[in-house]
Amino acid sequence: MKVYRRGMKEVIALRGLDFEVEESEFLSIIGPSGSGKSTLLKMLGALDKPTAGTILFDGHSVTLLDDRRAMLYRRQKVGFVWQTGNLVPGLTAIENVKLPMKLAGAPKDKAEERAKMLLESVGMLPRKNHKPHQMSGGENQRTAICVALANKPELLLADELTGELDTETAEIVMETLKQMNKEFGTTIINVTHNPRVAAYAGRVLRIRDGLIEGQQHTLYGDISEVDAKGRMVLPDTIRRLAGIKKRVVLQATSEGILIKPLDTENFENEEE
Repeated sequence: MKVYRRGMKEVIALRGLDFEVEESEFLSIIGPSGSGKSTLLKMLGALDKPTAGTILFDGHSVTLLDDRRAMLYRRQKVGFVWQTGNLVPGLTAIENVKLPMKLAGAPKDKAEERAKMLLESVGMLPRKNHKPHQMSGGENQRTAICVALANKPELLLADELTGELDTETAEIVMETLKQMNKEFGTTIINVTHNPRVAAYAGRVLRIRDGLIEGQQHTLYGDISEVDAKGRMVLPDTIRRLAGIKKRVVLQATSEGILIKPLDTENFENEEE
């Protein structure tokens, strides 16, 4: 629970949440503005403390950490990515990625090697010598993800990281986040108000008015919308994975609707 007091008034941001996150899980927390999701993220990252209740990380209480241990927890265990980015304007992409490692006392050669590896993994190595103002919003966010992963955190917290990006760029950034989860096994908690962004995670937790409203497991982390005429657009990730080109076969099963690619050539031969 989290209660903010302003004079004689009390604002309840969180009313009592009870959930667990598995190691290496990619979880999205979705909710409207004011639902308490950003407050929850700050408490998970030891940037704020709950008014009541306990937060456990690997069996240890985050809630009871003093300021010094909370700082060490954030530096060693947690990486953050914010909506506005966390890049130093005067530094290049690779200098930004090396900065957390430098502050942690990592050897220069090791920091250089890891920074290049991270930038290459998100397709940003060719832009390593560019400063934030020389890169697009999506490039800045991909670099910010590398910064967050620089010190090999066990937990990555992302707060509306696609909020200022267009749809296409947001998809690229979320694909990058999903790739890092699979490649490094980093546990990721992503908060957003956007259902399409939330669906990139393996599990979506919905909160409203500071309470858990429900949860769902997603398939491949993609959601499609059906318009008024019954038409549906399949995400490119699903089409590539399933080998779908132009035609599909729909089959009703006990678990839902099965969509399978149709061999167009055989279909045309059968019609003849």
